[in-house]
Amino acid sequence: MPRILALDGVSEEGITILRDAGFEVDIKPAQKPAELAAIIGDYDGLIVRSATKVTAEAIEKAGKLKVIGRAGAGTDNVDKDASTKRGIIVMNVPGGNTISTCEHTFALLFSLCRNVPAAHQSMMEGRWDRKKFNGTELAGKTIGIVGAGRIGGAVAKRAQAFEMKVLVFDPILTKLKAEALGVELVSVDELIERSDFITIHAPKSEKTNNLIRAEHFDKMKPNCRIVNCARGGIVNEQDLANALREKKIAGAALDVYTSEPLENNPFLGLDNIVTTPHLAASTDEAQLTVSVDIAKQIVDYLTTGAVVNAVNVPSMDAETAKQLQPSLVLAERLGKFVSQYMDGRPTALQIAYDGDLVVTDTYPITAAILTGFLAPLVETVNAVSAPHLLKEYGIEFSETRSAGHPDYAFQIRVKAVTDKESHEIAATLFNGKEPRICGIDGTRVDVELVSGMVVCTNEDKPMVLGRIALTLGEAGVNIANLALGRKTAGGHATTVINIDGKMDRSVLETLRKVPHVVEARFVQV
Repeated sequence: MPRILALDGVSEEGITILRDAGFEVDIKPAQKPAELAAIIGDYDGLIVRSATKVTAEAIEKAGKLKVIGRAGAGTDNVDKDASTKRGIIVMNVPGGNTISTCEHTFALLFSLCRNVPAAHQSMMEGRWDRKKFNGTELAGKTIGIVGAGRIGGAVAKRAQAFEMKVLVFDPILTKLKAEALGVELVSVDELIERSDFITIHAPKSEKTNNLIRAEHFDKMKPNCRIVNCARGGIVNEQDLANALREKKIAGAALDVYTSEPLENNPFLGLDNIVTTPHLAASTDEAQLTVSVDIAKQIVDYLTTGAVVNAVNVPSMDAETAKQLQPSLVLAERLGKFVSQYMDGRPTALQIAYDGDLVVTDTYPITAAILTGFLAPLVETVNAVSAPHLLKEYGIEFSETRSAGHPDYAFQIRVKAVTDKESHEIAATLFNGKEPRICGIDGTRVDVELVSGMVVCTNEDKPMVLGRIALTLGEAGVNIANLALGRKTAGGHATTVINIDGKMDRSVLETLRKVPHVVEARFVQV
């Protein structure tokens, strides 16, 4: 029974979905990194919102953890590199709080433009300051949107309803898509210089950290107002406070901060700012949606292998996972075969796909090959961590794909290069479900890719096969299947033998002494 740790106030509806699936769920409040590290080792899955920071320190202790679910869009509170190294999938719910965040953006924008918080406070204090709180309208103004994803696109749509001109800075938005949105695609500098309002909807990353800072406030219009409902730190807080204090811009509204709760608040005492404590996603509807969706995603992954909205591996739905299962089994076994068959320290791995693999995205199959290849070489590895580990160990990697194959519906070839030798192994599926080795270093064979396999390279001479079989029989090894292959008569031949059970490695030394046997190797898949 999978155990799930739910933190930060995940909605009861999401908890119910997990428990109805037969999962054991422990509910706890937000945890500090050290606190999380002390308990995380007992769980298969973790769900957090934004309060808990899932650090490398905690992930290092996550011996059983398979998946981290972020009940929301942003995942900057989860160390994704550390998760990937440990083979842990990180999932989010990118669209769950789109509307709530978009609407909160406009709530802040209106509050800022019409001085709603200050006017309300004035009324509560018994004053009637109509002249003091003169506002500004949105209609006819230019709004600059940094980041035109789901939330930024929703903001753009609503801004147009308010008769605003919309500028967008987004480094991956195409001109065609911008035209479809009815927005003007500009550089960040042009957006800063032309906008009456600026709103941030970009993810937090090395490229967006301190994206808007002191030098940019100097270029903004004096009447410019800036809103950030994305992530703290995209707008430099100290530089923003200085700009507001010096009246370089008209105002700002913030819902997110570099530290939450906000420490050493630089905005205290300023009257041209509106702040809220990270409320953009805090609606009943949004919290219900993200909790239910992340719970369903975790159930699907832990029960069917479906990967949805993962941020560190490609997504794969349950139907695709089921369809690919035979290919994934083949791929992992092929990787294990190659890893054990080679001699020496691996320096490069080359994967070639020939024919129709049914799917257009070969990443899951490649990840399975890499997992199998690394499994005999490292302590722990899975499809999430394998690509990262390959790079970490300095093993060069390449992948190619061709349209057809003359003999098979599809074939996968894996070539391993070591400091001593290189080998290429080809495999396919028989009847769409049985893994088979179909080629070893260019020699065609047809052998089941199962259990233990003895592979002999020998001179194509009479009696060699009989002596190999006799040697195995004398060692108490039972032959389950046998396949032969050769390129030319009288040259070198390849003999592949499936055996029952395990075999003492000393038998290989005996096999190597058989006349005309060039090499003998054992592979366990």
